[in-house]
Amino acid sequence: MRTALRLLALALTLSALPVRGQDRPHAVTGAEMRAEARTLAGADPALLAEVEAAEAEAARGVLGAGPSSIRQTVPAGATWALPITRSSDAAATIAVRRIGTTPVALTILDATGRQLCTDNSGSALLTCRIAAGGGPLVARVANRGSDATDVLLLMN
Repeated sequence: MRTALRLLALALTLSALPVRGQDRPHAVTGAEMRAEARTLAGADPALLAEVEAAEAEAARGVLGAGPSSIRQTVPAGATWALPITRSSDAAATIAVRRIGTTPVALTILDATGRQLCTDNSGSALLTCRIAAGGGPLVARVANRGSDATDVLLLMN
């Protein structure tokens, strides 16, 4: 599954690049990312199987989250928070793809403010997987750098 996540991250990176004449591309949908990952997988049966597994889980985990990805500029030293409603019967995977080299951290909190997951590994793709269970979540992305940065928040 890690290879499929890498393919999805690559697809996301490619689709997040600015288009000439546009300041910002449209929000990338999960369907667009999975289609690009399928293209990048080529004829490799193992990669195609992973993409199919990602497609099978596409509608699981997060409810009413709108697009599968949201791009946001986070000012230097600031934190951006987004409320999320999770499904009670499926685990949620929430990830952040940073655009550029500015370090960011991802933290997921429950409705009471209890930290459920954090990833501050410094990687370009930060990931939190939250067990099934109802109730709201808050995804927080903290910019640890001295420059503003764009991030893409991805949700299943």
